[in-house]
Amino acid sequence: MKNFLKIYLIVFLLFVSGKLTAQSIIIDYNRNLGQSETMVFNPELKPFYHGVASGDPLIDRVIIWTRITPDSGITTPKDVKWQVATDSLFKSIVNSGVFTTSSSRDYTVKVDVTGLQPGTTYYYSFSYQGFYSLTGRMRTASNNVNHLRFAVVSCNNYEAGFFNGFKKIGQRNDIDAVIHLGDYIYEYQPKGYGDSLNGRFVEPAREIVSESDYRTRYSVYRLDPDLRYAHQQQTFISIWDDHESTNDSYKDGAENHQSNEGDWQTRKDISKRVYFEWMPIRDASSNAIYRKISYGSMLDLIMLDTRLEGRVKPPSNFDDIDVPTRTMLGTTQYNWFINNLKTSTAKWKVIGNQILFSDMNVGFGAVNSQGQPAITDINAIRAVENLFIDNWESYPTERNSIMDTIKNRNIKNTIFLTGDSHASWSFDLTKKPAIYPNAATANLPTPSSSYTASTGSGSVGIELATPSITSANFDEAIGKATTAQFEYLINNPVPVGPPFGSVVYNPHLKYVDLDRHGYFILDLKDDSAQADYFYVDTLRISSNKESFGRGVVTANNSNRITRLSSSASIGKSLQQGQAPAKPQQKSTGVKELKSNEAIIIGAYPVPTNGLMNINYALNKSGIIEIAIFDINGKNIGTEKIGLQSSGIYTYSFDVSKLPAGVYFFNLILDGHIVNNGKYIKS
Repeated sequence: MKNFLKIYLIVFLLFVSGKLTAQSIIIDYNRNLGQSETMVFNPELKPFYHGVASGDPLIDRVIIWTRITPDSGITTPKDVKWQVATDSLFKSIVNSGVFTTSSSRDYTVKVDVTGLQPGTTYYYSFSYQGFYSLTGRMRTASNNVNHLRFAVVSCNNYEAGFFNGFKKIGQRNDIDAVIHLGDYIYEYQPKGYGDSLNGRFVEPAREIVSESDYRTRYSVYRLDPDLRYAHQQQTFISIWDDHESTNDSYKDGAENHQSNEGDWQTRKDISKRVYFEWMPIRDASSNAIYRKISYGSMLDLIMLDTRLEGRVKPPSNFDDIDVPTRTMLGTTQYNWFINNLKTSTAKWKVIGNQILFSDMNVGFGAVNSQGQPAITDINAIRAVENLFIDNWESYPTERNSIMDTIKNRNIKNTIFLTGDSHASWSFDLTKKPAIYPNAATANLPTPSSSYTASTGSGSVGIELATPSITSANFDEAIGKATTAQFEYLINNPVPVGPPFGSVVYNPHLKYVDLDRHGYFILDLKDDSAQADYFYVDTLRISSNKESFGRGVVTANNSNRITRLSSSASIGKSLQQGQAPAKPQQKSTGVKELKSNEAIIIGAYPVPTNGLMNINYALNKSGIIEIAIFDINGKNIGTEKIGLQSSGIYTYSFDVSKLPAGVYFFNLILDGHIVNNGKYIKS
């Protein structure tokens, strides 16, 4: 979704006649000072501070992932051992090996573990120099199953609040995988997207553009204990949206990429490469993320890329005449997708997709320059509708072709899963839910002859959109009262007076919630597919509370939504027990932990001839210095950073004037060396 200034603009259009102003914010480098100390990294996890993860389950294999943070020698390859067992104590090991990682992949480890059994829970761990990682729990896909359950999530903005939704997902023992629909990270500078009332700030303290920037940002996210816990306990199936690169991105550009930020293709390629480094996704040629994961005759899960693979720039106006070359998927991905739809023999065809596939009409919010309703004025309508131009409705030729394929081939049980919008939506899937804008009725909507809301006739499937984990909802941008009004108008008849009476903008919209954070559980059975929306109670503090919001269901072959008041919480066989909270014991002879107060997470780039960026974390306040030495041990300078509180930081210094060669640096806390590293000046 375009950044939440879009929602502020809705407030302007709907309720005020003045101009909104933005206040410049200066962020102090020691921005956490004065707050209570927090442990930002767990010394017990050394050197696997970022935890473990698994992903992309097939019937005989799963990806497992970790990252090591070496104490020293950060330019040399490291051998990391891994093992997989059927029990959390590793008494029955089924596969093991060694993976060599290095700075070229930011010391991440990714293994495609083969030789596994379908529909089975396994446990895995890594070891390095006598230290063990957390034990992870993962589950393979099944080729013979009649009940599946997935958690569906998106949009986890670190600064917007605590990841309480991930905590609740990690605690569940009844899901087969987590489907993450993108916006896993956000690219903005601190306080560039939402608020930071929780004292949670991203690094580096700028918008991320370079390889080292993207790596550092993922590191900050993956140090979060709730996200780390969810990855430890559940297997993820993930795609990116726009913020993994930058806002409103497409194949050849992005709204939030400016000419002074370098070449777009370079930035795009960096963002894709680092995503594959840090996420438990199976490697693919050209780092393409569209793929299919099958669960036998029950489910084909088709994951799309509606951002970077083939999308061209959106139109200028929501009602511009479409042209066939305005594509969302690109020719290669579109043909792949259509072929998978046509040839699927699975009962449920579920499409993981970043953005709203259904029309969402918001012209009821149109006003004139005096702030008065102007819902028949096409220019005022465009001003509102164009705020949501980043969705599938801006690509109607390709969108309609997909729905024609579903209808003409009589493909039943098609479900689109969607992220991006930070809100909960459930739609019947139809080409034209209402004729809008209809010039014959003063640009108001009129009923469509191809869809009947009361019966669902004309619907070819359904769409289920997940709320955000933390990213700003409507109420956090415009207030609860205004959000409630907006929510009512979008989902109910709007009175417009004679001769039209009332009009319905979105008759296909069966459930909407604009102001709660959480996720939904997709429950698939032979006779139905149900989505149960769960919402956390707060983002402001770490909390273990959530509540059930609403259930929606589509019956087998019905291709329409019915609302429910209860969840499908029973009847699903459970996975084996949770993976242990702490790593296995260290091997005999390993020294006790040294890095319990500060660590160097990474130094980027290596080699460098310009800026060297050191990313480090502190578990206590203190005076920070970075001392630099040449290969002979001569101190050539000390960077005196000063007092910093617990937190994650990035410090950049210019090495362009140093001669080419090998250099070393020490991270010093209160006069004591706590970590050391090495870099090469090219």
